[in-house]
Amino acid sequence: MKYYIYIIVVTFLFVGCVSKKKDAKSELVLFCAASLTDVISEITFEFEKENNVEVKINFASSGTLARQIEHGATPVIFISANKKWLDYLNKLSFTIPETEKEIAGNSMVLIAPGASSLEPVAYSSEMNLPELFEGRLSIGDPNHVPAGSYAVQLLKSLGCEEKLEPRFLPAKDVRSALMVVEMGEVEAGIVYKTDALKSGKIKIITEFPDSLHEPVNYYMTEIKGEETELSDNLSNFISSDKALPIWEKYGFTH
Repeated sequence: MKYYIYIIVVTFLFVGCVSKKKDAKSELVLFCAASLTDVISEITFEFEKENNVEVKINFASSGTLARQIEHGATPVIFISANKKWLDYLNKLSFTIPETEKEIAGNSMVLIAPGASSLEPVAYSSEMNLPELFEGRLSIGDPNHVPAGSYAVQLLKSLGCEEKLEPRFLPAKDVRSALMVVEMGEVEAGIVYKTDALKSGKIKIITEFPDSLHEPVNYYMTEIKGEETELSDNLSNFISSDKALPIWEKYGFTH
């Protein structure tokens, strides 16, 4: 009798384990530029619901993420806020070139704290930024934050980069650059338009034309050795027509 009870218990435990494995969710790790926090979080949430998968996301500056991959991190997908860091990983043979996609666009704006005396103005090539405001200018650290690189490019195009550089307050990513302005710790900042639009604590002073800097585009690639059918599906979903309304909801061009 004890023998039969033992068999029944073992069988029950075995079936239970199989059932748990069958119901267990798969997991995908995504490395993504910080400026895409809201839109990618919503897109992956929709993907999770449809595919019984958990998507874990590491948001940071594109340069920081690329360095983490270089030093051993293994996401299935990397989304960069510029082509530079995608090319960097490609040269080191970490990416799968045929999976590269340009997935969205953005623009750069000058912002000020909500209580600032600065008023919104239409962009003009005669605009004198160093005299428009006093104090420091918040930007992403141009050494590893694409938004900071774009900011420096446009200031060089306007001929005022040397005058403003001593007033730079570099941030670890574009969201941090925005936060410093929100807190009123600086008089102005240069960030992505999409980040500025989501904040109720700042005001947009002017939007810079794309001609002043390299196009602000986001790029996605799968990481070599980590690709699966599920990662292909996630990549396709992020760039699909189904995700387009979410991109547009947050102000990105697609």
